[in-house]
Amino acid sequence: MAILNVENVSKSFGGIQALDDCTFTVRADEVTCVVGPNGAGKTSVFNVITGFIKPDNGTIKFDGQIIDGLSRQSRVHLGIARTFQNLRLFEEMSVLDNVLVCLKGREATNPATAIFRPFYTSAVMKDKRERAMALLEEVGIAHKANDEASMMSYGQKKLLSIARILATDARLLLLDEPTSGLSASALDNMVALIHRLRDLGKTLLVVEHNTRIVQRIADEVLFLHRGTVLAQGRPDEIINNKELGRIYFGEVH
Repeated sequence: MAILNVENVSKSFGGIQALDDCTFTVRADEVTCVVGPNGAGKTSVFNVITGFIKPDNGTIKFDGQIIDGLSRQSRVHLGIARTFQNLRLFEEMSVLDNVLVCLKGREATNPATAIFRPFYTSAVMKDKRERAMALLEEVGIAHKANDEASMMSYGQKKLLSIARILATDARLLLLDEPTSGLSASALDNMVALIHRLRDLGKTLLVVEHNTRIVQRIADEVLFLHRGTVLAQGRPDEIINNKELGRIYFGEVH
Protein backbone atom coordinates (compact mmCIF):
# COMPACT_ATOMS: atom_id res chain seq x y z
CA MET A 1 0.00 0.00 0.00
CA ALA A 2 1.32 3.46 -0.91
CA ILE A 3 2.14 5.79 1.99
CA LEU A 4 3.40 8.61 -0.27
CA ASN A 5 2.07 9.77 -3.64
CA VAL A 6 3.88 12.44 -5.63
CA GLU A 7 1.68 13.43 -8.56
CA ASN A 8 2.71 15.63 -11.52
CA VAL A 9 5.01 17.81 -9.42
CA SER A 10 7.07 20.46 -11.21
CA LYS A 11 9.49 23.06 -9.90
CA SER A 12 11.71 25.52 -11.72
CA PHE A 13 14.34 27.94 -10.45
CA GLY A 14 14.67 30.73 -12.97
CA GLY A 15 15.32 28.97 -16.26
CA ILE A 16 16.29 25.66 -14.64
CA GLN A 17 13.63 22.94 -14.48
CA ALA A 18 14.49 21.03 -11.29
CA LEU A 19 11.36 18.83 -11.38
CA ASP A 20 9.24 18.19 -14.46
CA ASP A 21 5.89 16.43 -14.06
CA CYS A 22 7.47 14.17 -11.44
CA THR A 23 5.18 11.29 -10.46
CA PHE A 24 5.84 8.26 -8.24
CA THR A 25 4.61 6.31 -5.22
CA VAL A 26 6.37 4.97 -2.14
CA ARG A 27 5.01 1.81 -0.58
CA ALA A 28 4.72 1.52 3.19
CA ASP A 29 7.23 -0.59 5.14
CA GLU A 30 9.75 -0.66 2.29
CA VAL A 31 13.06 0.96 1.36
CA THR A 32 12.81 2.96 -1.86
CA CYS A 33 16.08 4.27 -3.30
CA VAL A 34 16.23 7.36 -5.49
CA VAL A 35 19.00 7.19 -8.09
CA GLY A 36 20.05 9.21 -11.10
CA PRO A 37 22.88 11.37 -12.45
CA ASN A 38 23.95 14.62 -10.85
CA GLY A 39 21.31 17.30 -11.36
CA ALA A 40 18.54 14.75 -11.78
CA GLY A 41 16.36 16.41 -9.11
CA LYS A 42 16.91 14.06 -6.19
CA THR A 43 17.40 16.76 -3.55
CA SER A 44 14.55 18.80 -5.03
CA VAL A 45 12.25 15.81 -4.56
CA PHE A 46 13.20 15.66 -0.88
CA ASN A 47 12.68 19.41 -0.53
CA VAL A 48 9.16 19.43 -1.96
CA ILE A 49 8.09 16.40 0.09
CA THR A 50 9.31 17.93 3.34
CA GLY A 51 8.12 21.47 2.60
CA PHE A 52 11.49 23.19 2.18
CA ILE A 53 10.41 24.38 -1.25
CA LYS A 54 6.95 24.84 -2.72
CA PRO A 55 6.30 23.14 -6.07
CA ASP A 56 4.98 25.20 -8.95
CA ASN A 57 2.26 22.61 -9.52
CA GLY A 58 1.30 19.05 -8.67
CA THR A 59 0.11 17.29 -5.54
CA ILE A 60 1.80 15.43 -2.70
CA LYS A 61 -0.21 13.03 -0.55
CA PHE A 62 0.98 11.39 2.65
CA ASP A 63 -1.13 8.52 3.92
CA GLY A 64 -3.97 9.75 1.69
CA GLN A 65 -3.84 13.36 2.95
CA ILE A 66 -2.85 16.23 0.66
CA ILE A 67 0.06 18.03 2.35
CA ASP A 68 0.88 20.68 -0.27
CA GLY A 69 -0.02 23.62 1.94
CA LEU A 70 1.42 22.33 5.21
CA SER A 71 4.48 23.80 6.91
CA ARG A 72 7.65 21.81 7.44
CA GLN A 73 6.84 21.42 11.14
CA SER A 74 3.32 20.20 10.38
CA ARG A 75 4.73 17.54 8.07
CA VAL A 76 7.04 16.36 10.84
CA HIS A 77 4.06 16.12 13.19
CA LEU A 78 2.24 14.05 10.55
CA GLY A 79 5.14 11.62 10.39
CA ILE A 80 7.66 12.79 7.75
CA ALA A 81 11.28 13.48 8.75
CA ARG A 82 14.55 13.81 6.86
CA THR A 83 18.31 13.94 7.17
CA PHE A 84 20.56 16.33 5.24
CA GLN A 85 23.84 15.95 3.38
CA ASN A 86 25.37 18.56 5.69
CA LEU A 87 23.86 16.77 8.76
CA ARG A 88 22.77 19.97 10.63
CA LEU A 89 23.71 18.79 14.11
CA PHE A 90 24.15 20.96 17.21
CA GLU A 91 27.90 20.47 17.25
CA GLU A 92 28.54 22.05 20.66
CA MET A 93 25.81 20.09 22.43
CA SER A 94 26.15 16.57 23.75
CA VAL A 95 25.08 13.64 21.62
CA LEU A 96 22.25 12.92 24.07
CA ASP A 97 21.02 16.51 24.02
CA ASN A 98 21.00 16.47 20.21
CA VAL A 99 18.38 13.72 20.42
CA LEU A 100 16.49 15.17 23.37
CA VAL A 101 15.64 18.37 21.50
CA CYS A 102 13.96 16.34 18.76
CA LEU A 103 11.90 14.02 20.94
CA LYS A 104 8.20 13.97 20.36
CA GLY A 105 6.03 13.80 23.47
CA ARG A 106 5.25 15.49 26.76
CA GLU A 107 6.98 18.79 27.49
CA ALA A 108 8.57 19.68 30.80
CA THR A 109 10.20 22.98 29.95
CA ASN A 110 7.46 25.38 31.05
CA PRO A 111 8.90 27.41 33.99
CA ALA A 112 5.62 27.35 35.87
CA THR A 113 5.43 23.58 35.56
CA ALA A 114 8.98 23.23 36.84
CA ILE A 115 8.17 25.37 39.90
CA PHE A 116 4.72 24.06 40.83
CA ARG A 117 4.96 20.48 39.58
CA PRO A 118 8.61 19.52 40.12
CA PHE A 119 7.93 15.79 40.44
CA TYR A 120 6.05 15.80 37.13
CA THR A 121 8.90 17.70 35.48
CA SER A 122 11.45 15.27 36.86
CA ALA A 123 9.43 12.26 35.67
CA VAL A 124 9.03 13.70 32.17
CA MET A 125 12.74 14.47 31.86
CA LYS A 126 13.67 11.01 33.12
CA ASP A 127 11.34 9.45 30.55
CA LYS A 128 12.77 11.59 27.75
CA ARG A 129 16.36 10.73 28.67
CA GLU A 130 15.53 7.04 28.69
CA ARG A 131 13.87 7.30 25.28
CA ALA A 132 16.78 9.28 23.87
CA MET A 133 19.26 6.71 25.19
CA ALA A 134 17.19 3.91 23.64
CA LEU A 135 17.41 5.63 20.25
CA LEU A 136 21.16 6.06 20.59
CA GLU A 137 21.36 2.38 21.46
CA GLU A 138 19.27 1.55 18.38
CA VAL A 139 21.70 3.31 16.05
CA GLY A 140 24.77 2.02 17.90
CA ILE A 141 26.23 5.14 19.52
CA ALA A 142 24.88 5.03 23.09
CA HIS A 143 28.47 4.94 24.37
CA LYS A 144 28.91 8.46 22.94
CA ALA A 145 25.87 9.93 24.74
CA ASN A 146 27.79 12.37 26.92
CA ASP A 147 30.35 13.37 24.30
CA GLU A 148 30.14 16.65 22.44
CA ALA A 149 28.77 16.02 18.97
CA SER A 150 31.72 17.81 17.37
CA MET A 151 34.07 15.13 18.73
CA MET A 152 32.37 12.27 16.86
CA SER A 153 33.61 10.67 13.67
CA TYR A 154 31.78 11.45 10.43
CA GLY A 155 30.12 8.03 10.42
CA GLN A 156 28.95 8.45 14.00
CA LYS A 157 27.53 11.87 13.15
CA LYS A 158 25.49 10.30 10.37
CA LEU A 159 24.11 7.77 12.85
CA LEU A 160 23.27 10.63 15.22
CA SER A 161 21.37 12.42 12.45
CA ILE A 162 19.24 9.29 12.04
CA ALA A 163 18.66 9.02 15.79
CA ARG A 164 17.40 12.61 15.70
CA ILE A 165 14.76 11.93 13.05
CA LEU A 166 13.75 8.73 14.85
CA ALA A 167 13.10 10.92 17.88
CA THR A 168 10.27 12.61 15.98
CA ASP A 169 8.52 9.22 15.76
CA ALA A 170 8.10 9.73 12.01
CA ARG A 171 6.83 6.87 9.89
CA LEU A 172 8.44 8.07 6.65
CA LEU A 173 12.19 8.68 6.87
CA LEU A 174 13.98 10.48 4.04
CA LEU A 175 17.72 9.78 4.13
CA ASP A 176 19.89 11.99 1.93
CA GLU A 177 23.02 10.03 0.93
CA PRO A 178 23.39 8.20 4.28
CA THR A 179 26.36 6.08 3.11
CA SER A 180 28.45 8.75 1.35
CA GLY A 181 31.91 9.29 2.81
CA LEU A 182 31.75 6.29 5.14
CA SER A 183 34.49 3.76 5.79
CA ALA A 184 33.80 0.13 4.91
CA SER A 185 32.86 -0.81 8.48
CA ALA A 186 30.70 2.30 8.99
CA LEU A 187 29.00 1.59 5.66
CA ASP A 188 28.11 -1.94 6.76
CA ASN A 189 26.70 -0.54 10.01
CA MET A 190 24.55 1.91 8.07
CA VAL A 191 23.22 -0.80 5.76
CA ALA A 192 22.35 -2.96 8.78
CA LEU A 193 20.59 -0.03 10.45
CA ILE A 194 18.48 0.68 7.33
CA HIS A 195 17.41 -2.97 7.25
CA ARG A 196 16.58 -2.85 10.96
CA LEU A 197 14.50 0.30 10.62
CA ARG A 198 12.49 -1.25 7.80
CA ASP A 199 11.91 -4.35 9.93
CA LEU A 200 10.68 -2.08 12.74
CA GLY A 201 7.95 -0.76 10.43
CA LYS A 202 9.55 2.41 9.11
CA THR A 203 9.24 3.44 5.47
CA LEU A 204 12.46 4.81 4.00
CA LEU A 205 13.10 6.96 0.93
CA VAL A 206 16.85 7.03 0.36
CA VAL A 207 19.03 9.01 -2.06
CA GLU A 208 21.92 6.69 -2.89
CA HIS A 209 24.61 6.87 -5.59
CA ASN A 210 26.35 3.54 -5.04
CA THR A 211 24.51 0.91 -7.07
CA ARG A 212 25.99 -1.90 -4.98
CA ILE A 213 24.49 -0.36 -1.88
CA VAL A 214 21.19 0.12 -3.69
CA GLN A 215 21.11 -3.60 -4.40
CA ARG A 216 21.75 -4.33 -0.72
CA ILE A 217 19.09 -2.07 0.77
CA ALA A 218 16.36 -1.31 -1.77
CA ASP A 219 12.99 -2.99 -2.18
CA GLU A 220 12.26 -0.58 -5.03
CA VAL A 221 14.21 1.98 -7.05
CA LEU A 222 13.19 5.30 -8.63
CA PHE A 223 15.35 6.50 -11.51
CA LEU A 224 15.28 10.28 -11.92
CA HIS A 225 16.63 12.20 -14.92
CA ARG A 226 16.12 15.91 -15.52
CA GLY A 227 13.47 16.05 -12.84
CA THR A 228 11.35 13.26 -14.30
CA VAL A 229 10.92 9.67 -13.14
CA LEU A 230 12.12 7.59 -16.08
CA ALA A 231 11.55 4.25 -14.36
CA GLN A 232 10.36 2.70 -11.12
CA GLY A 233 10.84 -0.95 -10.25
CA ARG A 234 12.81 -3.60 -8.43
CA PRO A 235 16.57 -3.02 -8.04
CA ASP A 236 17.71 -5.59 -10.61
CA GLU A 237 15.24 -4.26 -13.20
CA ILE A 238 16.56 -0.71 -12.86
CA ILE A 239 20.26 -1.33 -12.35
CA ASN A 240 20.55 -3.87 -15.16
CA ASN A 241 18.72 -1.65 -17.65
CA LYS A 242 21.38 -0.71 -20.22
CA GLU A 243 19.63 2.45 -21.39
CA LEU A 244 19.31 3.76 -17.85
CA GLY A 245 22.93 2.79 -17.23
CA ARG A 246 24.07 4.95 -20.13
CA ILE A 247 22.13 7.90 -18.73
CA TYR A 248 23.45 7.33 -15.22
CA PHE A 249 27.08 7.19 -16.26
CA GLY A 250 26.82 10.18 -18.56
CA GLU A 251 26.72 8.71 -22.02
CA VAL A 252 23.28 10.20 -22.77
CA HIS A 253 22.64 13.92 -22.21
